Amino acid sequence: MTIHIGGKNPEKTAGGEADGDPLQRPSRRRIVLGFAGLGGGATAGVALVIGFAVIFVRLSWPHVEPAGNPIFGINYSCNHAEYLLLEDPARGSDGFVSDDRPGRAEWCAATLAELLQGLGARYVRISVEWSQVEPLEGVYDFRLVDALLAEAGRHDAKVLLTVGVKGQRHPEFYIPEWVRTRVDLREREVISDDAFLRSSALAMVEAVVRHVASSTAIDSWGADNEPFVPSLRAENWVLGRDFVEEEVARIRANDTGHRPVSVNHAQHFVFDRRWQDALVEGDILGASLYPFRNYEVAGLHFVIPILEIGPLAPNYAHQAREAKALGREYWLTEMQAEPWPDGDARLTSPNHPAPDVTAANFRKNIDYARRTGAERVYLWGAEWWLYQREHFGDRTW
Repeated sequence: MTIHIGGKNPEKTAGGEADGDPLQRPSRRRIVLGFAGLGGGATAGVALVIGFAVIFVRLSWPHVEPAGNPIFGINYSCNHAEYLLLEDPARGSDGFVSDDRPGRAEWCAATLAELLQGLGARYVRISVEWSQVEPLEGVYDFRLVDALLAEAGRHDAKVLLTVGVKGQRHPEFYIPEWVRTRVDLREREVISDDAFLRSSALAMVEAVVRHVASSTAIDSWGADNEPFVPSLRAENWVLGRDFVEEEVARIRANDTGHRPVSVNHAQHFVFDRRWQDALVEGDILGASLYPFRNYEVAGLHFVIPILEIGPLAPNYAHQAREAKALGREYWLTEMQAEPWPDGDARLTSPNHPAPDVTAANFRKNIDYARRTGAERVYLWGAEWWLYQREHFGDRTW
């Protein structure tokens, strides 16, 4: 008789398995079935999660809210029009145009006229830039804003005129040099807490409103542009809610036409509740809507459809209902209608399109806009459409 130490038998069975206690050793079949069960359970779990995610997305507001019929208009920035149509970075310092060049106001107004006439737009949003309108303390230059309002009037277009420290387009914070030399602004600061900047900005708001209040082209005001959003172009500065409240009060006090005032906000995810502050401060709640965002992770570039992430996405339809419940209007003061490239926008062309705003995505954006419940939608990108036509012969946009 042979004794096997440890109870193990080195001899093999016909099936290739070592003999031994079958209660101590699972068969190969049982192992395979066990792993198959685990794999099947994991697959079912993943499928369940994906299923719930799909349901959440399909039941989110972009897919269930009825499509409305808002009025569509455009945003317009003379600075951005110059950047696209006149400036050439290949020429260095000689490729840039000066804000104080002769005929600038007329050129800016003529470009606006071309857009209004070509598009048939009858609503336009314009920002008064503090550094341009008050280049020296107490010395005002209203030539540009006067020219733009006059041109809008000639085309029967109504203007949403934004006044304040922060305006459309780069660099967002249009602070005059005479203010910058007297304040110490630091990163992530609520810059309206600086007493000199605050008083100077409010004095400018009063002066601008008094000067243009008689214009019949203006049908609404904007108290700054996205005042509660930190600016990546200006050291993450923001403006305080108390400052915006005072801006709104100064606009109303100096507007003989008693037109409504909007306060707008931009958000990436539903957790941002600062739109509620904008709702309280103004007569109109404005929103910036950019449904397609470019992202880069580990060197990979991709586009995320922000409004297709279900309950994590901002609920603009809910915001519209909240505004209307308080007797306020709800407008999209910026609606993505041009690419948002990581680099120079002038490098996008029919042969080198940007991935975020394709023609198909543009149409989706229009559908999203209709489902927000907004009464007005100001498209963001008219200057770029003109650039595509002038430089590439692309009239698509």
